[in-house]
Amino acid sequence: MSRDVSEAEPDPSAYPVEPSTLDSLLDAPEPRADAGVHLGLWRIEVARFGDDELELGSGWLDDAERGQASSYVRAELQRAYVLAHAAARLLVGATTDTPPEKVVWGRHPCPACGEPHGRPRAEGASVEFSLSHTPGQVLVAVADVPVGVDVERHPDDPLALSRLLHPRETEEIDAAAHGRLDGGKATVRFTRAWSRTEAYLKGIGIGLGRDPHLDYLGTDEAPARTIDGWSVRDVVVPEGYGAAVAVRG
Repeated sequence: MSRDVSEAEPDPSAYPVEPSTLDSLLDAPEPRADAGVHLGLWRIEVARFGDDELELGSGWLDDAERGQASSYVRAELQRAYVLAHAAARLLVGATTDTPPEKVVWGRHPCPACGEPHGRPRAEGASVEFSLSHTPGQVLVAVADVPVGVDVERHPDDPLALSRLLHPRETEEIDAAAHGRLDGGKATVRFTRAWSRTEAYLKGIGIGLGRDPHLDYLGTDEAPARTIDGWSVRDVVVPEGYGAAVAVRG
């Protein structure tokens, strides 16, 4: 994969994606078409799920997923992880007529080195998917093209974290924090840039194996942008969070 710097072209006339809401693991919803997401995008409010559904979803996970879930010390992180992976199994299974506990995860080749640690995939399925979780919120996308999603809770210290982003994004967040830039607080600008960047990097399959400094996705309010053949759109999530979805093509 080229390490050249890429810059997104914003589209201020577009609209953010409004995800469906998954309210239960007991019923698999029908996938629906949505602009920019070819099969569907779902949001899960973690607090709506009780211990009974958490136990149900945990029972669908494989040994690797259970091991990863148990590695989280904070209960809110463990809960979000379990629900994210259970929901992904439910939604991918619904599109492939597979029970959630029978879905088998694999990996596409990494675009940088060719080893099997790239974008996740469901073995034997033609659909693509992506998931993301943060305390309180989960996003899952299932698509017929490569896709990446990310949801983030606003950070306590956006200035420190902004150093991880493209230098221009760091400058924009710093300017917002010090009153030199209108159109969004520093926390909002950071979460926009980070969720857009991570959704894009997850979509291309390299994740944070590619330096987030290299790609400029922007902190502005424009809810859609294109970058190197990908469409990146903001996703509607509750106040205090930011999210994005990236779709190839």
